[in-house]
Amino acid sequence: MLRRIPTVICPHFHHSPLSTLPKRPSNPYIHYVSENFPVVKSKLPPNTPGKDIMRSVAESWKSLPAARKAVYERKALAEAQQYDNFFKTASLHLLFETEDKKEKKHLKKRFEELGRLPKKPPLSGYNLYVSRQKGNPQLSAPENLKIFAQNYQNLGEMEKTRLNKEVQIMKESYEKRMHQLLNP
Repeated sequence: MLRRIPTVICPHFHHSPLSTLPKRPSNPYIHYVSENFPVVKSKLPPNTPGKDIMRSVAESWKSLPAARKAVYERKALAEAQQYDNFFKTASLHLLFETEDKKEKKHLKKRFEELGRLPKKPPLSGYNLYVSRQKGNPQLSAPENLKIFAQNYQNLGEMEKTRLNKEVQIMKESYEKRMHQLLNP
């Protein structure tokens, strides 16, 4: 099933589990570490710092043949498929049954990624305008945003009104779709 590395074995990988959700799938390296950390630790002197143990485990992972790595890749893939299947079949009512903000945010994100929830519309005409812009790859994100903001300010009132109306239509459509999904 879905596993995390126990804190006792490897304190570097402690994750607080989300209460009603399956744990996020581990990557192949984490599977390797969970199996090999105790082995490597037992071969080293008793007071060896965890950092040095992890360094040894990382070196052994790097030198591991592709065929052996494939075992851990298959484990990670199987775990990821189980994880996705949970979200493909889970009730959307989980969004309202959970009170944990982190859990709720994670649920919503996963449901959106799988197309089970519509994406939230932009907050304003300005946000819609910016989302449609193609930035200059040679400029930083803040520099591009500054240019977008200047261009938006130069738009005519009719164009700004059109963008705001489009956002309003998107919001109404989103609310209607959410209501249909959550109140069948």
